[in-house]
Amino acid sequence: MKIWKLSGLCVLLFLTHTSFAQDLSPDAPIYNVFDAMRKHDGQSLQAQFTDTAILQRALPDGSIKTSEIDAFAKNITHASAYLDEHLLSVDIRQNGNLASVWTPYAFYRDEALSHCGVNSFQVVKTVNGWKIQHLIDNTYQGNCLEFINQHKSSK
Repeated sequence: MKIWKLSGLCVLLFLTHTSFAQDLSPDAPIYNVFDAMRKHDGQSLQAQFTDTAILQRALPDGSIKTSEIDAFAKNITHASAYLDEHLLSVDIRQNGNLASVWTPYAFYRDEALSHCGVNSFQVVKTVNGWKIQHLIDNTYQGNCLEFINQHKSSK
């Protein structure tokens, strides 16, 4: 009986620690999005966003394209290619329950460099932990290898 209680306590402490650690990290949902992309797990991807989240791309002509999170998640689920976004660096600015996260990236499709650019995330701490409220990105129009070398973290 004592073993069951001790085992239950250990599991509870582990779950509490894991949840607490995720709550402390505004970039956790960002890493979770890219893990979900690699696994083609649209449901997990969608869970990283608030219900009112906005997904946008700043296009080279100056216009803004807005996409639906659920459509993005479905595309990830049904993609036949292996999708892997590498964050070159992560810059977090946080005040209380609000954080801005700037992440230059390189995107690979089936392990071949597809494109590169910058993500700008607005992340909020909700009762369910950190969630992405707004993601806007762009694609760099120059040489991605030079971009990668310029932006990769020295960490």
